[in-house]
Amino acid sequence: MLSACGGKKKQSSYIDFEADSPIDYVTEVPYRENGGIKFVHVKVNGVGWDMIFDTGCSGTLLSLSEARYLYERGLLTDDDILGFAHSQIADGSIVENMVVNLRKVSIIANDGETIDCYNVVATVSNSIGAPLLLGNAVLDEVADDYTIDNTRKVISFNIK
Repeated sequence: MLSACGGKKKQSSYIDFEADSPIDYVTEVPYRENGGIKFVHVKVNGVGWDMIFDTGCSGTLLSLSEARYLYERGLLTDDDILGFAHSQIADGSIVENMVVNLRKVSIIANDGETIDCYNVVATVSNSIGAPLLLGNAVLDEVADDYTIDNTRKVISFNIK
């Protein structure tokens, strides 16, 4: 499988909202910016990290360090390891990476609200220092569209 930053076509994931949520639901997610890169706070299987909000990335990417952290705490199990895939990275080279199922990825919105995605297929980079990327595989599942307010430093998601 070739993709912009790694990954594999993911299994179905969905957003978990109250049954009485309005059909057109907009939620705001704060971000911090460093060097022109936007970071959003995300919980992966319950562990909080800042991930790069990367609309140029097709999938979700963890470094070997984060995957090892989850595995050592029982938050990523042998059953979550789906195999390996070849990916084309930003410099054009092809690498082989592990592919895992993240049981729950929660994007942290304002006021502690979360956008919950289940069974997110993610690529694990062989590099310990690889950046954590939240890409289109999740973004396309959770929102019809989103807008970025650079003044207020929020991303408004028009939830599906």
